[in-house]
Amino acid sequence: MSVVNLVTHAMRAFDRAMERPCCVRPAVPILFFGNLDAWLKSPVRVLTVGLNPSRHEFPEHEPFHRFPLAGGSRGRTPSRYLEAMSAYFRTHPYRGWFSSFERLLNGMDASYYEDHRSTALHTDICSPVATNPTWSGPNNADREALARDGCPLWHMLLEELRPQIVAFSIARAYLEDVAFDGLTEWEVIHSVRHKADGNLRRRPYDVQFRWYNLGDERSLFVFGAAAQTPFGTLSGCERQKAGSAILEAWRDRR
Repeated sequence: MSVVNLVTHAMRAFDRAMERPCCVRPAVPILFFGNLDAWLKSPVRVLTVGLNPSRHEFPEHEPFHRFPLAGGSRGRTPSRYLEAMSAYFRTHPYRGWFSSFERLLNGMDASYYEDHRSTALHTDICSPVATNPTWSGPNNADREALARDGCPLWHMLLEELRPQIVAFSIARAYLEDVAFDGLTEWEVIHSVRHKADGNLRRRPYDVQFRWYNLGDERSLFVFGAAAQTPFGTLSGCERQKAGSAILEAWRDRR
């Protein structure tokens, strides 16, 4: 299945979601954030993962401020839609949230902003539809309905894109939603024992990895606990060190 066909799936999921009051409107589904063409040409294809888009992606005062090409009826045509998603980090990205992943990416010589050797994409495992409140806020019925469309769509997207490194920083329970075949068990790849002020942490912050099979591609999945933001309890320096350790592990064991 091509990415173009997945746009159609995303639009259908979005239209079904609009029946639920927790979903942000006006809006569009976000299949991915980032420059797809640059990502496909990158020496290492790195993809980050959250739960679902923030309501801040569609500000009330100007809903399509971050996705100007996606507004109006033309925004639903696959070519225009993909162009809108690819332009996100060149337009008005929600930097306050994505900056948490950015330092980790920099350690892999990657960036959302196309200023490193590899360009990264971001995706969401539960749903491509923005909600208000955030994912933990809607009731179980709403979350289950959105994930019924969103989680399979995420898997189809990864099967099509075949990322080489996939970085998660979400509640660990959501890793159970990953349906790809695991090739190894989870192992610690980087451990942080001290806080930014030098004091010892109550418990180490462990960044873990596990290899998965994505068709004919071995993919390194990485997990670090989230706080309010991805890898939120690590300093920027420690995130960058963790990114370097991830890249080294991928190079050594691919």
